[in-house]
Amino acid sequence: MVPRIFVNIAAYRDRDCGNTIRDLFDKARRPDRVQVGLVWQHRSPDDDDSHPVPVRHRQCRVIAVPAERSDGVCWARHRAQSLWRGEEFVLQIDSHMRFVAGWDEKLLAMLQSCPSPRPVLSHYPSAFTPPDRIDSHVVSVIYAAGFDEDGMVKLSSIGYDPGSIAAVPLPTPFCAGGFLFGGSDWIREVPYDPYLYFIGEEISVAVRLYTHGWDLFTPTDVLLYHDYNDRPDRPRHWHDRPDWTSLNARSIARVRHLLGIEANQDPEVLREIERFGLGRRRTLSQYEQFAGIDFGKGTIRRV
Repeated sequence: MVPRIFVNIAAYRDRDCGNTIRDLFDKARRPDRVQVGLVWQHRSPDDDDSHPVPVRHRQCRVIAVPAERSDGVCWARHRAQSLWRGEEFVLQIDSHMRFVAGWDEKLLAMLQSCPSPRPVLSHYPSAFTPPDRIDSHVVSVIYAAGFDEDGMVKLSSIGYDPGSIAAVPLPTPFCAGGFLFGGSDWIREVPYDPYLYFIGEEISVAVRLYTHGWDLFTPTDVLLYHDYNDRPDRPRHWHDRPDWTSLNARSIARVRHLLGIEANQDPEVLREIERFGLGRRRTLSQYEQFAGIDFGKGTIRRV
């Protein structure tokens, strides 16, 4: 049996989404094994001429949502996970990406080479500019760069030539929301938290995966590219949502509670916190030791 890959995509008014889906099928070694789950957040009439699924419609499951009803990227990623139908592997990406040839087989082989029974591959993909200009071809290694004024960890990365990277994926305490790949049990055990907004998304996912017993690894080669440019034809959720600051404040309070920075009693902040909370296989303290972070003190120890 050919292992199947479910590709989870949250797209917010992104005209490049169709190109992303076309490229992922075109570049796959076995496109028949790929199923896409897309949450298409759109605004009429501005986006009526966008075609987010230009090919292989039977292999794409779509939830179309008016943009004004969207609560942000984490909410949309959570909805996209609901389109999973038992595929053995899950890849979470953004809606403005490109792929290398044979990405599906390369990802599966790379995951198998991880020295863990419960691995998840993740990092910030290399950069490209639409339609297809490759701007960098480096393997990024994520690190904690500091804390912001709300006590949220700021993540950054260093890019390395693929030839200088170890042949076996190396453990990392961090992840990128735009590239997460692992066996499908990770989305069943650690479902995306729909009550987060944007800030704190990646550190909370990393801590939750770790405490649920999953091991994060940095890929050993470039497999995907990401458009990091600000484009007028790709508005952000906060450009359209006047109350985004309240959503963001509630989300930050939730992450601070989750990471033990500041306990919170607000029932709106803590909605379904047990379902989207930490696991029991490892402790928050063990994660802090592994990552060299003290969330409460706001300090980072280089490891």
